[in-house]
Amino acid sequence: MSEFSELLSLLIKTKDINVSALTNYCNLDRSSMYKLINGKRNPASREQVRKISEFINLNPMESQEMIEAYDIARVGWETYYRRKNVSEFILNFQEIQAKSSAGLSSAVLEHLSDLTIPDQGSQALNGRLQVTSSIYQILLRASSEANGSIYIISQPEHLEGLEIAASLLRNHSDTDIFHIICINNGRSYIRSQQDYNLQCLTKLIPFFGTQCNYHSYYYYDNVNSHFNNLNFMPCVFLTPTAAVICSSDMKDGILFRSENLISLLIHRFQIMLKETSPLILSFRSTLEFHLKTFRSVMPGSREAYGLAAQPCLIPFISNSLLKKYASEELHNRPELIETLQKYISTFSDFLLHNFFSRSGILQFLKTGRMHEIPDKLYRPFEYPDRINILKLCLKALKDGKNIRLFQPPLDRFPENLHIFSSGDFGYILFSSHDNTLHYLLLKEQNLLNAFCDFSSALEESELLCSADETAAFLQKLIE
Repeated sequence: MSEFSELLSLLIKTKDINVSALTNYCNLDRSSMYKLINGKRNPASREQVRKISEFINLNPMESQEMIEAYDIARVGWETYYRRKNVSEFILNFQEIQAKSSAGLSSAVLEHLSDLTIPDQGSQALNGRLQVTSSIYQILLRASSEANGSIYIISQPEHLEGLEIAASLLRNHSDTDIFHIICINNGRSYIRSQQDYNLQCLTKLIPFFGTQCNYHSYYYYDNVNSHFNNLNFMPCVFLTPTAAVICSSDMKDGILFRSENLISLLIHRFQIMLKETSPLILSFRSTLEFHLKTFRSVMPGSREAYGLAAQPCLIPFISNSLLKKYASEELHNRPELIETLQKYISTFSDFLLHNFFSRSGILQFLKTGRMHEIPDKLYRPFEYPDRINILKLCLKALKDGKNIRLFQPPLDRFPENLHIFSSGDFGYILFSSHDNTLHYLLLKEQNLLNAFCDFSSALEESELLCSADETAAFLQKLIE
């Protein structure tokens, strides 16, 4: 039996539902209804599920549970929960970011001062307090030095538990962090409501709000085979002057200060690094990546999805608008305009599904700013030009372009977030607390597939308004 049929059978039994009456109400024949009850067929649509819920007189929470059971039966629990995790990643994105700026608690600061690190030799670390305090001290010391380097082998949940992103933010350094993690590859046969790889990405986002140069690398394997209590101290935290290795629960560890031993550990780390792949490539400059690299990597994709609070309006910027609004203070203004022209022309080479929220388009009308372009490159569009850009967007919609408004709950899409995905290319663009734009180029295929699958399923998941509803909204704004 499927998730849906099990729930339906339970409701029919507990609420003493007349199956014949239910069959007639849903305009089904007796055979079709019993196939639904016995799990031999899934409902034809969400609307059919709603009719069943309506007849059984379910409350809103119970009706939503029926819809979820239908979705799980239709796409499978793994796909269903992966899509749900992507939705949670989007809607909770600003809270995820905030973890990097929360700062250290007074209790943690007190712990930091409790332990004195020896200048040489080694020291056994007993208990979580000693282990975490030692890790904090060696990382903070490395991040306070010019051109500091940090090397880490541990899973993202360890770093989140240590509040390392928050501690590094305090130093405002340009430290290089090289971090190796294990990524699950292949289907899980243990049912879980959490996609582990997506949870890894969630826990790493705060590091891109710090001043550190954070580099994440991955290898495929079973995470539990490397990080559990049966493995001997699998977590490693290295700096040029100190090292801590510890158990996965961080209750036992060893602190090393021997120069020869640390050199050996760093050498071994660099050998391991060659056997890994970048999980994410991060760029802080739109000129470094987005305008120059985008054109060269996109032609391989015929179809792509853009999700943001603000619609992607760049395709509607003419050459005359570029020349009018490009900042006069740019020393390479002619070259920048030419680069922007090539970037805009790229959008005509593929089908872009352009999804956005009402608040995002209103923000553009209010400010004349486009989130995808750093403020320093251009001055805000004047109001008449904002309206003209919306007219071009509406015309493209009426000409058949897939430009759509979000339905709840995605209508709460964060204003500082933009997600672009296709079958072989994708990135996450967001602004940090200091308005710096960050581009995270997704390199791991499972992560890319998760965002692309979520985006392509928005319509069947009833998370998009119709084309007519979107056109009516844009027309009302223009008028």
